[in-house]
Parts: sequence; C-alpha cells; structure tokens
Amino acid sequence: MKNNLFININLTESNVDFQSYNYWFSLIDYFITSANFIEFHVWNEEVETIEELSLKTNLEKIDLHPMKMVCFQGDINKKIINFILQESLSQNGEIKWFSLFLKYNGNCFFESSHWGSEINIENPSEKEIIMFKKFMPKNAIFHHFK
Repeated sequence: MKNNLFININLTESNVDFQSYNYWFSLIDYFITSANFIEFHVWNEEVETIEELSLKTNLEKIDLHPMKMVCFQGDINKKIINFILQESLSQNGEIKWFSLFLKYNGNCFFESSHWGSEINIENPSEKEIIMFKKFMPKNAIFHHFK
C-alpha cells in the first residue's frame, strides 16, 4: 500500500478562516514545481470557468460525458503556474476548480478535490507532513495511510 496523506477541510464551518485558501495556495506553490503535467476537472454547468480555461490556457479540453464534467489537461509551463497562483479564486472568493491533479511522468502525486476541501498527497515525508499541518485550517482532519 502506498504512503498517502489525505486531508479534509470542512468548508461549511463558520468558525474557521478558510476563505483566503492560504493553505491551498501554499500546497500548490510547494508541489507545482515538481509536476510536469496538470489536469483540471470542472462541472459542465460551470460555464465561466470552462470558458476561462479555454481562453487563458493551452490545455487540451476533453469532455467526460458520463460524469458531466470537462477535463483540461496538459504540460505545465510558467503561464499555467502563474494562472493557477493568481487566478484560482472566483469572484466569490472560492476555488474555481472542482478537482486539480498534479502529475509527474504520468504519476499523480497531488490531488485537490471538492473545490479544495479534500487533498490527497502521495508519499509525503514525515517532515513534509509536519510542515503541512502548520498551515492547514484548524478544522483540517488528517488521515495518514502507510
């Protein structure tokens, strides 16, 4: 079994300051430079987000018909990195992407799902886990599977 860290953040709790999503940007900033491929999954009804990804990235668009989703995927470059770090929040201050996957040579090592409320990290070191716990919201629940 793989060494995985799963983190769940309850975004509906009003007593937790998650709205800035600093934890999410910290994780993306930490992991994106290790990736060479990215995937975004967006629900079909999120038309503005689909249009934005089509216009502002050079990623391939794939319809995921059975799931009623659209996937944008492709190689990571500086333009994509800047786009994610600067334009991932909607006008409401929420993460735009239902899911985001970072991969290296076909292996997915970082996944952000459910608009940043579920994070899966493959094979983190103990030192990394300690570091991640320091900047996650207070209500984050950690599951470490070895």
